[in-house]
Amino acid sequence: MKLWFDKLSLLPSFVSNYRIMTITQIQYALILAKYKSYHKASQVLDISQPALSMQIQKFEKEVGFQIFDRNQRVIEITERGALFLQRATSLQTDFLQLTKLCESLSNEPQGILHVGIIPTIAPYLLPFFVEELTRKYAKLRIHIKEALTEEIIEGIRTGELDAGILSTPLSTATEFEFKPLFYEGFKIFVSPLHPLASKDSINITDIDIHDLWLLKEGNCFRNQVINMCDFSKEINPVNHIHFESTSIESLCRIVEHQKVLTIIPELSTMHVNNEKEHLIKDITGQRQVREVSLMYLPNAVYKNDLHVLSDVIISKIPKRLLQKADSNIVPIVAKKN
Repeated sequence: MKLWFDKLSLLPSFVSNYRIMTITQIQYALILAKYKSYHKASQVLDISQPALSMQIQKFEKEVGFQIFDRNQRVIEITERGALFLQRATSLQTDFLQLTKLCESLSNEPQGILHVGIIPTIAPYLLPFFVEELTRKYAKLRIHIKEALTEEIIEGIRTGELDAGILSTPLSTATEFEFKPLFYEGFKIFVSPLHPLASKDSINITDIDIHDLWLLKEGNCFRNQVINMCDFSKEINPVNHIHFESTSIESLCRIVEHQKVLTIIPELSTMHVNNEKEHLIKDITGQRQVREVSLMYLPNAVYKNDLHVLSDVIISKIPKRLLQKADSNIVPIVAKKN
């Protein structure tokens, strides 16, 4: 099992007041603090539980105090342990940045980029650029993680991710840099059983709120649809089925067989087979779009490689999606009722 922190074992030991600690020991402690379970932490680290327990005990002896309180049913972090792990997290991030800096200083893009992509973008965007990126930059590897916006933000902050591809703007992520990639429109996917199925295009005001099915709560695409439709009350379809999903594909499949409709991102419509194209409808009025951007820290050591990634994506995206003119960028933050 290969982990993103494999190179941590390369760092020399730190010596302070005759106390010796390695970056690997620090990583073990951080993983245990995250999961608060020796069983889960040992699985993630790919070592045995006894070996992890022994390493943690040895580590606590070397630092001179208990990091974890094991007298409780659930492993808890001590007060001094919390202060220690806070600084340890920063050290881990700095070390990862240092190893990536060494790779980025070469004459050509190489090394590994860890990129998070939200689920409503990943399956539709990746086919556009992955092959081209591999062909042009054989030494550059991309580890892609499908994750929600909040998970991507946290991953970049901790150093687990180098960048994220997600919907913007993000008012809660002011410490990051953003490079817009494209502006994706919205389409309506309507069941053939629905009265609006006979129309070529649909006005948002013609949609009955009770007929609209959306992704599960907490998904930024759901919030954008609610904002675009300017609904002022909770959307609960009047139906015997309650369906929660983070997948556009799953949502479309169930909508197709119910007397309802949904709203989907434009890129997803490019993968619909010809037999179902008639179920996709344009939205009348001003073009509404979601801005999709590459997000990273200002001091990212892989910035040159990230520019390579963004350039390849922009070169392969349909040209009409690169234009923002005369479009309204739909906000992500959900409106309060």
